[in-house]
Amino acid sequence: MLWLRKIIFYIFALIYLILCPLLVARMLGFVINPLTHRLVKTGLVWVSTNPPDASVYIDGRLAHQKTPTALRDLPPGKHFIRIEHSGYKDWEQNIPIIGKKATVLANILLIPEEWPITRISDQSYQNIVLAADDILIATNPVLKNIDIFHTTQGIEENFKEEIVYERKPLFSKNSIYANGNLVRLLNAPKSPFILLEVSIKDKHRFLWVNLKENPPLIEDISDLLPEIPTRITWVNSDNDNIFAFYPANIYRINIKDKAIFPQSPVNLPLSLDTQPQNLPQAKFLINDKNDLLIREGRWIKLYTKEDYNDPQAYNIAKSRPSTNMYFEEKNGELFYLDDATMSLFAVQILPYHPILNIPIPDAIRIKLPNKDSIL
Repeated sequence: MLWLRKIIFYIFALIYLILCPLLVARMLGFVINPLTHRLVKTGLVWVSTNPPDASVYIDGRLAHQKTPTALRDLPPGKHFIRIEHSGYKDWEQNIPIIGKKATVLANILLIPEEWPITRISDQSYQNIVLAADDILIATNPVLKNIDIFHTTQGIEENFKEEIVYERKPLFSKNSIYANGNLVRLLNAPKSPFILLEVSIKDKHRFLWVNLKENPPLIEDISDLLPEIPTRITWVNSDNDNIFAFYPANIYRINIKDKAIFPQSPVNLPLSLDTQPQNLPQAKFLINDKNDLLIREGRWIKLYTKEDYNDPQAYNIAKSRPSTNMYFEEKNGELFYLDDATMSLFAVQILPYHPILNIPIPDAIRIKLPNKDSIL
């Protein structure tokens, strides 16, 4: 029996001598490369998707957790990752893995099988203008046909509630301005005020509109602008003062006090927007600045960051090129005027709020190719 005990002892000792270094190496992040049969330092992949809860396959094997998840203990080299989610197209890429490094695939935007497009209004419009953060103005040549939409009405976290867009006319049918014509609409970034230059019975009028009030408060400030300025602007932090630009002079107009002051160009507020207004907006970085929404010709297209050196454009919808389009970050929707009907439409681009990036130090991140040439 002594010899049997010795045999068992030597067997366990041999197993210990073999397995113990392997277990310690595994704990330190080393595995045996199946191609070279040598110990190599492993890397990891962090994967998050929009929407989350997607299944991840690494080299054909299903990962234990759905997104967001970390795939650990991967040997260096190329690994094929496929992401699947019901109602969305599969996402596939060969991903490089480097020992002691982390490959971060953050907020991969999954493309739906069919874009969820909603027709908000049957009315045709000339253009759309964003006032404040969530007030959309749909314009027409006749003032009574200008409508207001609140783009985040009823929004809750991660856009799970159905969105209802209430359409309200800017001018009531009984308004003295209802039958006037719109000459131009002026606005300032994130300001709830707009300035309308209108023509009423062949007379130019300037209407200062407070969209925070319900119904909007409309004030005629034509007496403060006896001549037509080439440009008018203001800053959101001070909605009592507007700046009127003339060929030879600049004036600060205090709407509250009904006062006009000459203004030196050197004393203009630093945050004053001095760029041309109401140029068509046709480009947005979305999804935590990972993806690009852009209009090319009549098509609204999406370029995703994780396409690397071979960016692929996904066609979303056709929009009139000369009009604005707006992306609303609070609910992940893009608003635009349809190319054929000029009616107001919305399409859900982001089904969820982007997931915050995990704190992986830049020193261990693998820097993947991006689309700087497109942006």
